[in-house]
Amino acid sequence: MDDFALRRGHHYATILIDIETRRPVDMLGDRTAGTLAAWLRAHPGVEIVCRDRAGAYAEGVSDGAPDAVQVADRWHIWHNLGEAVERVVARYRNCLDTITDADRDTDPAGTDRQEIPVIPEVVAPPADRTDKWAVRSRERYAAVHTLLADGVSMRSIGAQLGLARGTVRRFARAANVEELLVNTGTGQRRSLLEEFKPYLHQRWNEGCTNATELFCEIKARGYRGGPKIVMNYLRPWV
Repeated sequence: MDDFALRRGHHYATILIDIETRRPVDMLGDRTAGTLAAWLRAHPGVEIVCRDRAGAYAEGVSDGAPDAVQVADRWHIWHNLGEAVERVVARYRNCLDTITDADRDTDPAGTDRQEIPVIPEVVAPPADRTDKWAVRSRERYAAVHTLLADGVSMRSIGAQLGLARGTVRRFARAANVEELLVNTGTGQRRSLLEEFKPYLHQRWNEGCTNATELFCEIKARGYRGGPKIVMNYLRPWV
């Protein structure tokens, strides 16, 4: 079972799929525990439920099919782990070592590499982001924590601010708004190239400026995009 948006950020439904046949079984009009529990009671015999880590689904399965084994699906486990790691990195960002300009311009043997354009980091630190997604996230973070301080429940906060319960929970759990701005997940689609940019920066600054060769190298490391994305990314530095 998993949810999907009928109106993103406002209205979600639930789809139920038979894992063995890989075919849809039914669709529920929301993603509440009560609706799910009622469906499971009306369809006894469910032995295993594969779901995301939402509390409503866990509660619904426990109520409607108490004997069923609940399994968290791999995608959500990896996704949640990735988000947790990003929050930790954002929180301790100032503790990370930085590469000085001198380190970039000179190799260990002392050979001057200044004739090769050095690719700078293009991702702004969370605190410096001024795009509309960052501005909106800061406003929502402030609003959520103000209401929490006043004793308002997360359900009521979602209703007042027009936010999904999961969104409210994410803002409430963040120690600071920078944790939410560590990547482009606040509204912009993350590039297929994003996780390979540090490697491209490293290889370029080591002297490898052949886009085709760099494409082959990151493809071997798991890159799933095409060569054109790599070439477009490197073109300004040629």
